[in-house]
Amino acid sequence: MNGRWGLALAVLAVAGAGPWPAEAGGMEPGESRKARVAVTGTLTDEGVECQALRAEDGALYTLVGDLAGFRTGDPVRVAGSIAEMSVCMQGTTIRVETIARQAPGSD
Repeated sequence: MNGRWGLALAVLAVAGAGPWPAEAGGMEPGESRKARVAVTGTLTDEGVECQALRAEDGALYTLVGDLAGFRTGDPVRVAGSIAEMSVCMQGTTIRVETIARQAPGSD
């Protein structure tokens, strides 16, 4: 393989790493459009750097983005994408796209 092909493959590898925000509707580099989730639970004070959400199944999530005024103790349903990298330092971080009040025990 000569230098031209090596450079071309390197450019393709970087280009395939993920869409940039302007191309993907606000997604960060490396985020996958397939990594979407919807989680129901209660906002908790467990987050060190970010608001935390304890899901109904006990899993811990941290949230980034607009929480629309919701606070610790509120039962919510959050939909968004999994952030591959985050400053939250714990749990699985969700980049919030929508958040709504959720009645306990309802789906």
